Amino acid sequence: MSPSRDTSSLVPLADRIRWTVVLRLLLAGTAAVLWWAADGRDPANGAALLALAAGHLVLTSLLALLVRAGRRAARAGLDLGLVLDSLALTAALPTLGAPGVALFAVHAMAVTLVTSFRTGVKVAVVQSVLVLLLLQAGATGVLDLGPGTGTSGRDATAAAAVIWAATLGTATFAAVNERELRRRRLDAEALHGLLGDLATVDDADRVADLLTAFAVEQLPARRARLLRTAVDDTSLVTASAQQRPVLLRRPHAARDPWLAALWPDARGVAVLPLPPGTGGGWLLVDFGRDRGLERRVLRTAEQAVSHAALALSRAAAVAGLRRAATLDGLTGVANRRTLDGALAGLDRAGAPWSIALVDLDHFKAVNDTHGHQAGDEVLRTAAAGLVAAAREGDLVARYGGEEFAVLLPRTGPAEARAVAERLRAAVAAGTRPRVTCSVGVATGDADAAAADVLAAADRALYAAKAGGRDRCVLAGD
Repeated sequence: MSPSRDTSSLVPLADRIRWTVVLRLLLAGTAAVLWWAADGRDPANGAALLALAAGHLVLTSLLALLVRAGRRAARAGLDLGLVLDSLALTAALPTLGAPGVALFAVHAMAVTLVTSFRTGVKVAVVQSVLVLLLLQAGATGVLDLGPGTGTSGRDATAAAAVIWAATLGTATFAAVNERELRRRRLDAEALHGLLGDLATVDDADRVADLLTAFAVEQLPARRARLLRTAVDDTSLVTASAQQRPVLLRRPHAARDPWLAALWPDARGVAVLPLPPGTGGGWLLVDFGRDRGLERRVLRTAEQAVSHAALALSRAAAVAGLRRAATLDGLTGVANRRTLDGALAGLDRAGAPWSIALVDLDHFKAVNDTHGHQAGDEVLRTAAAGLVAAAREGDLVARYGGEEFAVLLPRTGPAEARAVAERLRAAVAAGTRPRVTCSVGVATGDADAAAADVLAAADRALYAAKAGGRDRCVLAGD
């Protein structure tokens, strides 16, 4: 069974164990070079050093196999192996002499880098104690350390100083690097989470909410806003023109009046432009501090804006498809499909409802005389007039050709006739060349079938045309 990953370290436990095996091989090779380069080397000492290194490598390699026995066993094997390393280095010190102290320093540095600061400190303590005991034994005559190994108090202090300087120095620089790596990992995880959230939405407002929430919670910032409307502030215009972030210590009322009015107390504002092709806009972030903004934070914000820009483009495409499915492409009013859906889902609630069919008079003559482009413009302006004259809650739809339908919920015959007259007047007043229209109106009760009411309105429309056009006829009159 493999040990689980250590969530408190950037390096998995199994990898740390493998790297300690590599470290031991390097130390054994370095010890052999130091012995070979020493003056007056003794072959017997070399053989003893070789035997020590071989035995130590075999034993610690067996301990490394504990990685398969689970995390607790693997951790115990790692710790025991590091203690054995210190014992082996101590045993080799009489043979290697003073240069052997450098191996202690290298070992302490590597352990601090590969494992952790706390483990490095523990190893430094063990090594310092072992070296001091060894040198004390040499000073009292208990052990013969040979002429190459100093045994004075100064030598012991120097050895301990080398070990601790190496350990603490490595730990300090490693902590700085590891902190930066942790921050970048957290940034990457946060961006990955944002990307996942953005992939599930196709609404521009929801994209804006996710982006601003990310800026506030993850950067972190005091507040943020996604601006999609045109603003002439100098900083915003510059950011868009150069497609790079603009940083402001404070918004300047003369150069950035809109931003200064929005956040008069802002400090440390970043203006990040949306990339081209997204309709333009900016992510505005107030960090609440005008000093100490890290490049890492700004890069993370830029990546978040890039992700959001893709989501905004997708949301725009989805909105376009929805418009194409529900609106008439020429006039911009609802299409026949939308009208049918509205009729099917009409909330009648016991109240009457009405529908007005509007047909442009002599529309074919407009096309024949002025051309189809002029005819299209008449259709657009007529639709705009109908929308302007309709009430809130009414639905204007293109029914087909030059014919429109206006659904009037909760409307009786008298009110329907009044609305129809306003519709007729709006078309005549708004079209160029001027075109009149005929309107047929029908009212149904709560139980009336939509097809029957539409048929009645259609008959009323024909009656209006037969009566001379440019008039409204209510079914049943």
